[in-house]
Amino acid sequence: MRIVFLVARPTQFEVPFYRFAAVAGGPALEVWYSEPGAAAPVHDPELGRAVDWGFDLLGGCPSAIVPMEGRAAWLRERLAPGAVDLLVVNGYTRPEYRRAAWLARRAGIPTALRLDSVSVPEPWHRRLARSLFVRQFLGRLFDRFLVTGSLARRYVLAQGIAPGRIGRFPYAVDHARFAAGAAAARPRRAELRARLGVPPQARMLLALSKLHPRESPGDLLAARERLEREDLWWVLAGEGPQRAALAGWIAERGLDRVRLPGYVPYPELPAWYAAADLFVHPAREERWGVSVAEALACGLPVVASTGVGAAHDLVVPGENGAVAAAGDAAELAGAIETALALPPERVAAASARVLPEWGYEATWRELREMAESVRGIRR
Repeated sequence: MRIVFLVARPTQFEVPFYRFAAVAGGPALEVWYSEPGAAAPVHDPELGRAVDWGFDLLGGCPSAIVPMEGRAAWLRERLAPGAVDLLVVNGYTRPEYRRAAWLARRAGIPTALRLDSVSVPEPWHRRLARSLFVRQFLGRLFDRFLVTGSLARRYVLAQGIAPGRIGRFPYAVDHARFAAGAAAARPRRAELRARLGVPPQARMLLALSKLHPRESPGDLLAARERLEREDLWWVLAGEGPQRAALAGWIAERGLDRVRLPGYVPYPELPAWYAAADLFVHPAREERWGVSVAEALACGLPVVASTGVGAAHDLVVPGENGAVAAAGDAAELAGAIETALALPPERVAAASARVLPEWGYEATWRELREMAESVRGIRR
């Protein structure tokens, strides 16, 4: 059996998954990248900088880059009848994704759409138009829908897609690698704290995000104004268009014990998680949020807002963290207090129960099961 995944470019958390699948046994997974220069550093407009993940993005798994010239013919040749057992397309907004799905349909190849869409407030006529588009167009183009989490599942169900056509393909991360990296870095956590000016015995709250309105770093500073704890230091790592405004807010209000250290390279993340006592992700709009899983894997309790998709699937309130209403600074401050009081052993036990079902092994198992479920479907 051969599964092909069509996606724009490799990412820091999915490339290790492709490598896992390549040696895990079962169907053969091949990844096709639709953007030229897929492995080159990419400019992130929300960060305002190019991002390089610090490791080889193309090795360890069969892959190909869809050429710009003659891409329709390239896709047609490789999506010949019987050449592929399941085509998984990562979204539907790009023309080449829709073309690939249509070519697969013509060739009798089962198709699946992976999506992370979530329901948002909108006028009734837009909601109706969206539902019709999903049911009448996407519902006919794709045999199955692979959602990244429960919020995306609710969205797909709300559009009228039958539950039996829905599976999972989450944004999994390498939990074991992050746990091992944090364990190795923990004896040196005082060194990182010293660079930040955080005392060794203090409690350290860490947020790793784009300093952008979508990820709402201002909500975290608003919570800081409400939560006066002399033992708690707030580290908001990241870059983005709100950095200067946030620095001004901190200075004008005299918010001490707050640090804005800037962008953290991806390979260094386990050490930063190891230096912290709590991870907070207050975004008002984050369809998933891989940093939640990374922090939990490193042993931290997590506070996330209801706007973060991962909060609904990975955070168990009162066990490994807390969830606060998006945009509610007072509730966020209370959730931080609650999470800081959780016993570390309870946090570790809850995360050990939850994370495996969102890791590489479970993701590959569900993808294999999806491929088996559509086997024999031929138009």
